[in-house]
Amino acid sequence: MKLQIRHETRYEYAGRASHSVNQICIIPRDTQFQQCLNNTLDIKPTPEKIYTWRDSFGNSQAHFSIEESHDQCVVTSVSLVETSANKAPVLPTNENIAQSLSSLAVDFSEEGLFASKCLLPSQHVNRLDGTAELVRRLKNQSDSVAEFAQNLMTWIYEEFEYDPSFSTVVTTGQKAWDAKRGVCQDFAHVALAILREAGIPARYVSGYLETLPQPGQKKMQGSDASHAWFSVYCNKHGWFDFDPTNNKRPDQQYVTTAWGRDYADVAPLKGVVYGGGSQSVAVSVDVSRVDGALYMLSNEK
Repeated sequence: MKLQIRHETRYEYAGRASHSVNQICIIPRDTQFQQCLNNTLDIKPTPEKIYTWRDSFGNSQAHFSIEESHDQCVVTSVSLVETSANKAPVLPTNENIAQSLSSLAVDFSEEGLFASKCLLPSQHVNRLDGTAELVRRLKNQSDSVAEFAQNLMTWIYEEFEYDPSFSTVVTTGQKAWDAKRGVCQDFAHVALAILREAGIPARYVSGYLETLPQPGQKKMQGSDASHAWFSVYCNKHGWFDFDPTNNKRPDQQYVTTAWGRDYADVAPLKGVVYGGGSQSVAVSVDVSRVDGALYMLSNEK
C-alpha cells in the first residue's frame, strides 16, 4: 500500500526574528516493512543550504538556518511511502526475560548494542515511582518478552485516558503515570520506563498512522497527526512494535519516521530562534492512500 504523508509545521512570531537554527527529523526511514519512495522538503523563508545526515540510530536528520529577518517559518515535508505489513508479525513467545538479558550481555552486534542502550534511563525515560507492583503482576502473567509487552500495551490502553489538553512535549513520564492520562508520546514514555524496569530493551518510535473517516463521511484535511509507539527487542527475532494508544500491533497503516531511546532523539523539529518575541505553532498532517500516478501528477503542479 502506498501512503502519502504531508506534514506542515508553521511557526508565527509576534515580532521579527533576526535568524534561526533548526533541526528536523520528519523524513520516513526505510525498514523491513516500508520503503520511502520519495520526499520533498519546502521551507519558507528558503534557507541557503540544508544539510542532511544519518544519525547513530540510522534516522534521517536535516539541519538548516534562516539568516534573513522573518516573522514566520513554515516547514512542509511530503513523502511517498510504500508499506508491506498486511498484518503485524507473529510474536515469538519462547524467549523469556531472563534468557533475553543473558543473551544480550554477549550480543555485540549493532542491534544488540542499541538494545543494550535501550535498557538504560534516558532524557525522558526514568524509573517511575509506583510501578513495581505492575511489573510483578505482568511478569506473573507471562515471562515472555513479547507477551509482557503486549499485556502492557493493553493495560495502558485500558487504564489511561487520552487527553490532548493534559500534556506538552516536556511532560514527564511520572506526571502521566500519576494522572493516568496523556497522549501517545506520554503512553510510549510510560511503557518504556516499565519495560526497562522489567529488564526488557525498549525503544521509542515516531511516525504516522492513517486514520479513516466514518462510512459516508469525507476525511478532513489536516485531521491526522504525528504518532508514537514503542518496540521491544527479542534477541533471536529482532524488534516488535506495540501501539498502546490504540491497543494495536502496527501494520501497513503505520509509517515509521524514526526511532531512538525516547522523544528527544527523534523530535520532529527543534531549534533556536533569535528575537521574534512570543511564538505560536500549528501542525497539520495528512496521511492518504494514493497510487504512483496520482502522486506524480500532484507534485508536477
